[in-house]
Amino acid sequence: MTKKALVLVSGGLDSTVCLYWAKNNFDTVQAITFNYFHRLNREKVASRKIANLAKTKLIEVSVPFIKEFSNYYDLQTKSASQSLQSYIPLRNLIFYSIAGYFAQINRIISLVGGHNAIDENIFKDATESYFRKLNKLIIQGLLNPMDCKIILPLKNKSKIDIIQLARELDVPIEFTWSCHQEGKFQCKRCYACKQRLDGFKILGLRDPAYSFNRS
Repeated sequence: MTKKALVLVSGGLDSTVCLYWAKNNFDTVQAITFNYFHRLNREKVASRKIANLAKTKLIEVSVPFIKEFSNYYDLQTKSASQSLQSYIPLRNLIFYSIAGYFAQINRIISLVGGHNAIDENIFKDATESYFRKLNKLIIQGLLNPMDCKIILPLKNKSKIDIIQLARELDVPIEFTWSCHQEGKFQCKRCYACKQRLDGFKILGLRDPAYSFNRS
């Protein structure tokens, strides 16, 4: 039986590592990404470029009604943490449900997500227990008895572990976009940038995505 996987991709380092991990562990791999309200164009470009480099079909789902915290309150609040500004209510419930739909109609069993050990300390819907419950709900909602399994290859990994795995899998790191700001270069100041740069620094490496000119 052909092993198939559908990988949720954002254009960032973690989901890109998961895409390349899946290509090493499954016979057929597809990717899915979600274009919500004011999603960074750099993320969209990165997702498309990475899927193309991985020779993987990319499903782009338009969900314009979904907004991040900073958008649905129409503000860039200084009092809220940077992680809260990128918060989307029920993000993983919505995105994994949609992914489950596409997996079902394409006869794919495995959904692969890039959540790591740090995420569950920031977002309540990124814990391993949450995904176990979500997986049961998805299966309950399927008419077809075919299983649908959420797989989190990075769930116990730190940013350092993920960088090392990226290098082992020959991931095109320079094309990934983790920054929460739009621009020619990644800002190096948001929490996503800092996590990446700190990880590379500890390993004594330079993050190629922060010196790569995309113009």
